Amino acid sequence: MALKARPAPIVAVYSWTGCYVGGNIGGKWARTGDVVNIPAATGVGGATAASSLDLGSATSDTFIGGGQIGCNWQSGNLVFGIEGDADAQRWRRSQSLAGVLPALFVPGDIFELRSTWQASVRGRIGYAWDRTLLYATGGVAFTDVNAYTNWIPTVALQIPFPGTITSQTKNLVGGTIGVGIERAVTDNFTVGVEGRYTWYGTQTFDAGLLATSALRTLFTFAPTSRDVRVETGEVMLKANWKFNSAAGIVAKY
Repeated sequence: MALKARPAPIVAVYSWTGCYVGGNIGGKWARTGDVVNIPAATGVGGATAASSLDLGSATSDTFIGGGQIGCNWQSGNLVFGIEGDADAQRWRRSQSLAGVLPALFVPGDIFELRSTWQASVRGRIGYAWDRTLLYATGGVAFTDVNAYTNWIPTVALQIPFPGTITSQTKNLVGGTIGVGIERAVTDNFTVGVEGRYTWYGTQTFDAGLLATSALRTLFTFAPTSRDVRVETGEVMLKANWKFNSAAGIVAKY
């Protein structure tokens, strides 16, 4: 008697389609540039030349941690998605002046930069090998930067100059790009690693008005300023719980 052939086995291929929520933790490096500007003074005492001091570039590091939420849609092996995240951080740069300095800067003047949070909204596009997803991501990034300026009290030409402290915080907007790899451990739980580079350009911060004591009647100083450049890099470990998991793509062999 003729034997009936066995039916081909049916294998369900994992689908990345669905929305998810998760958490992340990692490390971040912030590269900053800082130029302090003292404008020219005018008044009955005459005019003074403008003065500027480039504090150079410096790198600060911090741990970051937070969460993300997003959705994916898979077509064939291609996966398209959108994701938003927010993280706490605490990087800081502090510099106290020393040595020979331009006019009106004195040793001991303090300039600090600080940041406590970051966030982004990004698109994602990737290629899936069943439960493994390799992707690129890019979009808009947000962060806060606080510029703290302390012009310390000093004495010049036997005239006391009182100190001035100014602090200004701005929310910066920039661009971010990165790559990542993600693995579905179960149908609903995924883990991955992501690295990103973010740039915010150069922003101008208020550094306060120089206190001139007895010279106030002779000179009028405009507010000082700081031109601050910020760019960052980060690596994060991410874990997600996927909802609305679509049925697996059926493949016959």
